[in-house]
Amino acid sequence: MAQILTEQLDAQATAQVTGGAVENVRLVQDGSVEVAITQARTAFAGYTGASPFSQPHTKVRAMFGNLSQGVFQVVVMADSPIRTLADLKGKRVVMGPAGGAAIDIGRELFELAGFTLDDVRATYVSYDEGVSQLKDGAVDAVIVQAAMPSPAIQQLAASRRDFRLLSFDEEFMAKAIAQYPYYSRVHIPADFYGATEPATTLMVSNMVIVSADLADDVVYAMTNALLDNVKALQDSHPAAQDLTLEGAASGIPIPFHPGAERYLREKGVLQ
Repeated sequence: MAQILTEQLDAQATAQVTGGAVENVRLVQDGSVEVAITQARTAFAGYTGASPFSQPHTKVRAMFGNLSQGVFQVVVMADSPIRTLADLKGKRVVMGPAGGAAIDIGRELFELAGFTLDDVRATYVSYDEGVSQLKDGAVDAVIVQAAMPSPAIQQLAASRRDFRLLSFDEEFMAKAIAQYPYYSRVHIPADFYGATEPATTLMVSNMVIVSADLADDVVYAMTNALLDNVKALQDSHPAAQDLTLEGAASGIPIPFHPGAERYLREKGVLQ
């Protein structure tokens, strides 16, 4: 990203190694950096002052989203009686590794479905180990919060065992997006993994944030430089393969910087 900005804008953009999504929001807020990558969920927490932030970070603005996608995938065997999130109550559920994103996102979505993490028999192991346990009948479901395709789910498909992913109904997804605007819908065709049926679920993307103090024309030019060179961004990192101009305005939970908003409206991807 820094290389594209340097080449396209005839300016010096320097990449910095930071402590990750939470620190990046704080760095934009305090002016240490002007552009950063974070998770949409973290940007929302920072802007509103929710945990792990102690106060609203009001200088943080969105440039664009869908830089990469973390998809909430609930895997069960094809003959499982589990058809909805609520059916997980009382079941043996792998939540992924301790400290992983599946736990926090699972907790939010469970509560929207009318139960809590305490209502499932949760275990915390790697996605690969969870899928192995699912095949052996040791657990009832595995929650994978990851970009697609997930290697763990591909491993299950390679075993030639019939499986499927839980699909959310439109009412539940609308409720989730209304309460947590960093979620977006994503459709997973049956043949994507080789599941017995298609699924529609929710995802959270990584996004680019900027300082509200940057001039509108500057942010317009940066947004133009990056999104007019989507292929270069995709080639820069495997996680950016899902980035498209058409999806750049979806799942954004905080206000756009006016410069970015102008570019996205001109391109017709923001109404």
